[in-house]
Order: sequence, then structure tokens, then C-alpha cells
Amino acid sequence: MDKQNGKQEQPAAGSRATRLWLIAGGWLLFGLGLVGIFLPVLPTTVFWIGAVWCWSRSSPRLTRHILSHPRFGQPVALFLEQGQISRRGKWTATAGMAAGLALLHLLSEPAWQLSLLVALTLVLVGLWLWRRPEPDAMSPASSELSFIADPETSAGTEGRRDG
Repeated sequence: MDKQNGKQEQPAAGSRATRLWLIAGGWLLFGLGLVGIFLPVLPTTVFWIGAVWCWSRSSPRLTRHILSHPRFGQPVALFLEQGQISRRGKWTATAGMAAGLALLHLLSEPAWQLSLLVALTLVLVGLWLWRRPEPDAMSPASSELSFIADPETSAGTEGRRDG
């Protein structure tokens, strides 16, 4: 029972098995994002957004770990809270998608159907990406975002145990 508001505590993400799967999925996504720091074709922020999604349902401590990162925490939190992506982030993602398509053609000879499918998918993702709002120049610092400032009440983590 939560002593502050009299509510019974909810188990994190349902069963213990579900919570463990979410924590493991978060670590997998976090690891892919970590690799993306060193491999320019692999995105970091997108994978870390996925990791925060998993961890926000299973482990507030791990959620805070990503959201407090000095370089990637603010972009992840801005996207999760307000759906915003910076112009630099949009250009970086677009360049990464273009490089990925170029590598597909340089390293293999895909059938024209596969090439068309990949290109159309990237165009659709790019259109979605560029339609996202951009943060104002006066956007709050990462420490002012509610995901970081009050992680126990954000992202559905209230009453959950750390993992």
C-alpha cells in the first residue's frame, strides 16, 4: 500500500517474467544504441528511446540512467515528453538512413523489389521524422524535464521497484 495516497502498489509491468523481459529488452536496445555511438550508420537515440520505454515499465533506476546521460538524455526525454526532435537530430538520422541505403547497394546486389521496399520505408520514416516538432531555442535543460526531475511520477513508473 502506498502511504502517500492510500493506493495499492501496482506490480511493475504485470508479472515478474514480464518485468524481466522488459529489463532484458531495455538492455538489448541500450547495447545497440551504445554500438551506435561508434558506428555512424546505427542510431543511438532511437535505441535508447526504446530502452527507456522498456525500463519505464520495469525499472525507474535504469530509466534515470539514460535520461541523465549528458549527451543523449535530453534528446530522449524531449522526444518521450513532447515528441520533439532537434534539427541536428533530424539531419543526423536522415544522413544515417541514406548511408544505410548506400551501404546496402555497395555491399550487396539486392533485388530491385527489396531495394524499392527499403527506399520507400526510409522515405516514409524520413517524412514522419521531418514532421516532428523541433524544440525551441529556449527549451528546458535536461535537468528540468519531468522524466529526470521526478522519475517516480513520469513514464508510468509510480510505485515500482528499481531493477
